[in-house]
Amino acid sequence: SSGINAEYGDAAATDNGDSQDVLEQIDLIQTQLDSLNDQASDEILKVEQKYNQMRKPHYKKRSDLIAKIPDFWLNTFMNHPQIAALLDEAEEEVLRYLTQLTVEETDDIRSGYKIIFQFKTNPFFENAQLVKEFSMSESGEMGTTETKISWKPGMALTEKSGGDKGKLKVGSKRDREDPCSFFSWFEDNSVGGDEVGEVIKDDIWANPMQYYLDIDEEEEELEEDGDQEDEDEVEGEGDEGDQEAE
Repeated sequence: SSGINAEYGDAAATDNGDSQDVLEQIDLIQTQLDSLNDQASDEILKVEQKYNQMRKPHYKKRSDLIAKIPDFWLNTFMNHPQIAALLDEAEEEVLRYLTQLTVEETDDIRSGYKIIFQFKTNPFFENAQLVKEFSMSESGEMGTTETKISWKPGMALTEKSGGDKGKLKVGSKRDREDPCSFFSWFEDNSVGGDEVGEVIKDDIWANPMQYYLDIDEEEEELEEDGDQEDEDEVEGEGDEGDQEAE
């Protein structure tokens, strides 16, 4: 009995030793993978930075051409469901004076970006340019700084739309997914996620024509699929005709 127990004990010790060796090997491989992942992230960032620089002259040409189209940005915003939901009639009128929209990412891309709105002279505020800047803090939270809007007398839309509604004290924290209006969003400098900013940066700025022309991607795909089916049918009919001729 004691001999059998001793054999089991030796076997268990051997198994434990083998398992420890295997775990150490797995840990070593994971360390190597982590190092490769870090290296990949660095190289991907360099590629993104390179292409960001290459895009700039194209963005400049696009902006110059867009400036020639009346109400381009107003119509683009109104055709985007998330942005349109923020706009009341007075804000739509303000956006008739918006001549340029620009998004600039920080050099390292990851730490933030800013959205620049340029306006021609208008009856609502004195500013020719309004900038909302998003920057990542050391704790990983996104904060914002904004141009102070110099509203003309009696024209402060954020006051007309409900006083303090939608506005928070500086540094207060909440999820900003549901601002009550476009300019209350602009003036809101609370800490947290900003869905509107992301929509403008990743959606509208990336392809404003899609929204200006009110192109539905799903409808476009369906039309392409329909065209392909028509082509296939024509080809099929042609094949049948060839076979009959033979």
